[in-house]
Amino acid sequence: MDFLNSIIIGTFAVIYIINGGISIPMIYILVILLEITEIFFHSAMSAVLPSIVEKEELLEANLLNSLVMNIGNILAPVLASFIYGTFGMRVILIVNSISFLLSAISEMFINIPKNHKAPKKINMNVFKTDLMEGINIIKSNRLISTMISLGTIINFCIGPLFSIGLIFIIKEVLKTNDFQFGIFQMILSASMLVAPILCGSIIKKVKIGRLCFTSFIFISFLILIMAIIPSNIFVNAFNTNIIPYIGLLSISFMVGILATVANIALGTLFNQIVPLELMGRTSTVFNLAVTVFIPIGKCFLDFYMI
Repeated sequence: MDFLNSIIIGTFAVIYIINGGISIPMIYILVILLEITEIFFHSAMSAVLPSIVEKEELLEANLLNSLVMNIGNILAPVLASFIYGTFGMRVILIVNSISFLLSAISEMFINIPKNHKAPKKINMNVFKTDLMEGINIIKSNRLISTMISLGTIINFCIGPLFSIGLIFIIKEVLKTNDFQFGIFQMILSASMLVAPILCGSIIKKVKIGRLCFTSFIFISFLILIMAIIPSNIFVNAFNTNIIPYIGLLSISFMVGILATVANIALGTLFNQIVPLELMGRTSTVFNLAVTVFIPIGKCFLDFYMI
């Protein structure tokens, strides 16, 4: 999939160089293609970690994986801003294409145990069969179906809240300046980075199921408190926006930590209960269900805010 991403982005880089730019419809096509490949890539990669790590080490491995991924998520916008400001979009597309190509080459040298029987032919019928088998596995296992339902609900509610709702509150309700907004974004990213470090020892001592339950309860409680902050009564009770801003900042930081902890716990639990030979197809259904509800949640929030 990384090789395919390299070809896709490389093709759009050539189009950009020839035409001197990319139209809005072309950008939509690029995003859709990359999102499709990402779903299948994560479905395949979900089986890698439990294949090379013992079950009792899965939690620690997921903690480390979360830490590394969050570091990348923080550094990526910084590097992208620097490259774009210095060299422009053309270089970003070229560098991105080369990065995916190098990633695809490096993955060829990873020795992953084969825990499933590969199909003799790869076509739509095989894909449909594997997808239906993943759905049947989910239906037959109440715990897996509950986890997918929780993941779907979380992405439907919390995803739009952080990507649209909080930005609207910060900029439109609290009327913060660009510096305050930048600090808010930095603190929010930092919460996801420090969660594996601050909570690592606690996570290892608590049972995975209890950890998920506790995280969801506290997240719900914090979001309920967060709903009070943008209200006119609370905002107008202060002469400046500093107190509401600090309150929203603090609650968002705690929600970010708890959401990261819940994500680690869910990932570990999923890796532990799903058989390795069925991990890929089950993860495909999981990723599809979770991903589809993110834009639906955003549309619902946009409609409610109008």
